[in-house]
Amino acid sequence: MKFGIILPTFGEGASQESIVSTAAAAERMGYDSIWATDHVALPEADAARFGTIYEAIATISFLAGVTHRIKLGISALVLPQRNPVIVAKEIATIDALSDGRVILAAGIGWSAGEYANLGQNFKNRARRMDEALQLLRALWRDSRDTSFQGKYYQVEHAVLLPPPARTGGPTLWVAGNSNAALHRAAKFADGWHPNMRSPDILAEALATARDMIGSRAFTVSLRAHVTITNDPEGKGPLAGTPDQIRDKLRAYQQAGANYFILDFDARSQPEQEQNMQIFQKEIMAGWRD
Repeated sequence: MKFGIILPTFGEGASQESIVSTAAAAERMGYDSIWATDHVALPEADAARFGTIYEAIATISFLAGVTHRIKLGISALVLPQRNPVIVAKEIATIDALSDGRVILAAGIGWSAGEYANLGQNFKNRARRMDEALQLLRALWRDSRDTSFQGKYYQVEHAVLLPPPARTGGPTLWVAGNSNAALHRAAKFADGWHPNMRSPDILAEALATARDMIGSRAFTVSLRAHVTITNDPEGKGPLAGTPDQIRDKLRAYQQAGANYFILDFDARSQPEQEQNMQIFQKEIMAGWRD
């Protein structure tokens, strides 16, 4: 089991200081990864939570230079809103400069208004997502000479050098709660990245893709809101005392999860790092797969 940390890249607490402090604390405490959240230009009607946000690719690029070991993730990049060739180049560059530390979780998004603001088609985003994932893989795998002919994207003898640090490119997950997202992940990616759902629902969903996944290594990573409290009646999928949270994590692990990206309930940067420390000492340090 691996654990990552959602960075404070959005909302009122987002700042260079809070992002760098959280990243440094996560690396110091032995977490596996840190994660930027993606939105670019939400319309006002959709911007209650993510109206203030640091751009995700630029953020992990910056953090590659101020961290050393920890992996650098995006949860989740709305891929069909962007030119996938530019995304492939940006991510390959960060991966090369960070010695292979990038994890990209890509999703189709939910805001039609944001698509409109970026001049992209919201209605065909799922079909374009399938092509974009294949194109990313092709560009990373054949960096010296890539040709790709799809309905929505085409490249001819494209050169994207230098290549990513790892053969085949960075780790690629598909984000989204739907069975369609899971099946897309099983077909085109290294893992599935839904938001937190119950263990029963998770296990039921994974059963539908078991034949597609087969015996290969496949990550099931949950983005999870965590509330550490002394109240044994704490409400939420991962709310309660450290012992209760550990038991809940075990249930998710038995259902098929093997990675958790943690978003702590905290009102300040000191409280955020305190929660990270409690989780590290009382849950993560003693974890046995």
